[in-house]
Amino acid sequence: MTKAYLLCNNKDNVDLVLEPIKGGEPLSALSVKALIDESEFRKLYIDNSNINNALAELGEVLTPLQDGQTGRTIRYQILERVDASIKITIEADQMSAIAQITCAQGGKHLSAKDILDAAKEAGVKKGFSKEHLIELAQLAAQKAPNSTVDMQIARGKVAINGKDARIKPLVESAQARILKPKRQEDGSVDMRDLGDIICVKIGQPIAQKIPLTQGIEGYTVSATPLLPEPGNDIELIAGEGTDISPKNTNILISKKVGLPKLINNGMEVDEIYKIKNVTVATGNINFTGSVIIDGDVNEGMKVIASGDITIGGFVESATLEAGGDITVSGGIIGRKHDIESTHITEVIMSVNISAKGSIYAKYGQYAQIQCGRDVHIENQLLHSILNIDGRLWIGKSEQANGKLIGGYIKAGTSVHAGIIGATAGSNTFINFEPKILKLKDDIHQIEELIKVDSDKTNELKNAINTLKKLPQDKAKPDLLAKVVASYQYQANQMGQALNEKALLESDLQEYMSSVYIEATEKMYHGVELIVGDFHDRTRREYGPSRMSYRDRKIFIDPIVNT
Repeated sequence: MTKAYLLCNNKDNVDLVLEPIKGGEPLSALSVKALIDESEFRKLYIDNSNINNALAELGEVLTPLQDGQTGRTIRYQILERVDASIKITIEADQMSAIAQITCAQGGKHLSAKDILDAAKEAGVKKGFSKEHLIELAQLAAQKAPNSTVDMQIARGKVAINGKDARIKPLVESAQARILKPKRQEDGSVDMRDLGDIICVKIGQPIAQKIPLTQGIEGYTVSATPLLPEPGNDIELIAGEGTDISPKNTNILISKKVGLPKLINNGMEVDEIYKIKNVTVATGNINFTGSVIIDGDVNEGMKVIASGDITIGGFVESATLEAGGDITVSGGIIGRKHDIESTHITEVIMSVNISAKGSIYAKYGQYAQIQCGRDVHIENQLLHSILNIDGRLWIGKSEQANGKLIGGYIKAGTSVHAGIIGATAGSNTFINFEPKILKLKDDIHQIEELIKVDSDKTNELKNAINTLKKLPQDKAKPDLLAKVVASYQYQANQMGQALNEKALLESDLQEYMSSVYIEATEKMYHGVELIVGDFHDRTRREYGPSRMSYRDRKIFIDPIVNT
């Protein structure tokens, strides 16, 4: 029987050595594989073609021999030590590099340094992870021969864009202090304690400009710099009663003792008039500047200020008019009306609040409120009439969880509350009419201009035709040229007017589709939404819902809380 064994050669690879002997079981590829599996060389690369060559040559040698005779020795290299190999792939965005290692077959494993050198040769220059290089080298040494292992070994760094310049208030505004009252030692809050620091002193820093930042540069794994976008700059605005500090151009200081107020990109300081209560004894207040009232504004009293009005207590059946914001720590309370027998819009409320800025209060009832910006009522708003250019928000600043019951609200953008309407079915009307009427009026005026332009254009066109029909001896070329020029000018004017009308109509549709009312908890029956000529009302109770206009209809859609 032929003898077969494995023998290392001078290349540190392994040969199959066959000593042919005629007779016995024939040697097969399977028996050679079994020989390899039982040897110390089982992890080496197997050259199957050489195994087949060796067996074929063995057959040729054995064929002419007699039983028991031996033939010449046959030797073929069938096992080879193959070192681990590596492939480096740089992702298309050059933000990461992947190393794929084909594990060694009896040959040399790759060290972390070998992987690093291969990556550098492939163009990876930055963002290496030392931990991943070591981990990959160890993992590849442990895996089965000729298996593959891949891992991210380098990662680019995304550029971080700079931050915009911003204005940081250095003092609290009246609204911030009232909506966040002072907490006492026993845990309760005194809604009437506004604190003394609401008034700033001359030279006191009140706002600071935090400069923009340039951002942080990034890079790809091939070391290409990724440049950040710097932040946007703003100018620190010194409003009335303030000035830029001579010591630091990023600091705004007060020029007077007064009430600080945030404006766009800055602050202003109003002269202030401070009083404990407004009663018959004090009389009405009409002040150029801001007014701070520690306590209440009693029934029948009037407070008018060109700046802000800040009230630590309640407003009861009184009138407030402010050129800025109105902040009421307590409630706005009017006399109760029988709104079931009288339409809400025909009721004359005993309390009348008007502000060109925003209005803040804990709660309101039976109130007439007009506002140039937003209205924020923290707890509930009952049976009131509102005409506001901005948003109505009822609830905490972070969540609209208050109650809106009854009343007639004309809003500018949206209405938010936790509960809208009541189980008793109190009618609650929400109308986005004012801006719609304004846009429709603008469209109507443009249409009137277009009609005038159209009439003029037709007249000029008829005049041109008449002049062109004159006989040669009566032709008036100079006059014709002037009329043609007038016609072209008038036609151009009409074209511009038509474009302006199209834009206004687009703005109208866009606005009507953008307004909505939202109840984060419940919306009861009797809530009516009016958007221009389209209106509808709820006829049952809904869970969290949004009511809005689209496709010439009013829709009520559920709010899915995620």
